[in-house]
Amino acid sequence: MNAAALLGRLKPAKRERSGPGLLARLRRRKAGGDSDDAPRARKERRPLSPLAKRLFGAYAVLALGLGGLAGWLAMNGEHTTEAWQAAIPSVEVAVKGAQPPTPPTAPPAAATVPVQPAPPAASPPAAPPPPVVAAPPPLAVVVNEPVTLTPAPVPGLVEDSRNGPLPRIAEDGRKPWQVYARPFPAADRRPRIAIVLAEMGISGVTTGNALQKLPPTITLAFVPYAERLDNWVERARGKGHEVMLSVPMEPQDYPRNDPGPNALLSMLPPERNLERLEWSLGKAVGYVGITSTTGSKFTANPDAVNPVVAAMKARGLMVLDARATPRSVAGTLAGQAGVPRAFADRVIDRDLSRGAIDDQLAELEAIAKANGAAVGIGAPYPSTIERINLWLTGLADRGIAIVPVSAVANMQKQ
Repeated sequence: MNAAALLGRLKPAKRERSGPGLLARLRRRKAGGDSDDAPRARKERRPLSPLAKRLFGAYAVLALGLGGLAGWLAMNGEHTTEAWQAAIPSVEVAVKGAQPPTPPTAPPAAATVPVQPAPPAASPPAAPPPPVVAAPPPLAVVVNEPVTLTPAPVPGLVEDSRNGPLPRIAEDGRKPWQVYARPFPAADRRPRIAIVLAEMGISGVTTGNALQKLPPTITLAFVPYAERLDNWVERARGKGHEVMLSVPMEPQDYPRNDPGPNALLSMLPPERNLERLEWSLGKAVGYVGITSTTGSKFTANPDAVNPVVAAMKARGLMVLDARATPRSVAGTLAGQAGVPRAFADRVIDRDLSRGAIDDQLAELEAIAKANGAAVGIGAPYPSTIERINLWLTGLADRGIAIVPVSAVANMQKQ
């Protein structure tokens, strides 16, 4: 082969080595390494995994929080420190001999002008301390103060008879209606109202309910034929109740309406009626007098009533005219004979509705304010007891006293 041919074959190879491919490889090698490895490295780069992304996000949030906390402390650090120190309990202990800290002195004023001190204002004279007044005892203590009645029978006020112990006036002049009465101060000038519940003892349940729920200022009138009468009377007086006897007397519609055994009848002679009266009086001790809610016919007959009034005077007892009839003369005849007497101004539970009972009690208040005293009579019905207790709660505030029936003796007009 000649030299020209050989030279012609070698020139393309030389151009290939010095062509753009070689220069490109040289530039890439100078920039980042081997030209064959760099494309392979770029191809092998992969995106971040989900876990890496979450970690990166958590780091970013933490960095932001720390930055915010640092900023808040820079702005509020002093106030926070003071609040934290104030919350810590501390005790200051005075040390003997220690000098108190010297208060900072105010800088001297540029120019001081002497000022005359103002004269001290005259202080007003000190007011004298208010007088010490002892507090009154609680109202409940005063209202519920127990009252003990004189135990019965009292020697000298009883006489024996075939009908049992009968009341009598003592040799020294003491009378059963005064000795067995529930005490009430005579100096109390308030208008007085006495409430008497009659027909006690007919029903044991009703009587027990009344003794349990009624205040002791209510007077109780027992029928003489009640079972265990002496026990009922003793229990009532033990609770502080003043006691009367509700003697059976003849009603207008007798005998269709039977008032009870040994009732006083206008058709009987005085001797028989007095025997029946003694039978009733001998069933118990400790009562102050008699009344009757059944004698609408008997109490309208003066001839029948006069012997009974005379017997009450001889035995030192009082009479409560229940006014079973508007024509009753029992109270009037008792007053004329010098027997302590009282009149029932209202039957408080003739109508058992609550409103009707309340109306009768209100009328008693008006009567007491007008006349100084009033008496209401009723029976121990549950509704009657309920309304009486409710009414009594405000009675003292209205300036009226609730009293036993003996405390209104001879106070009412004829």
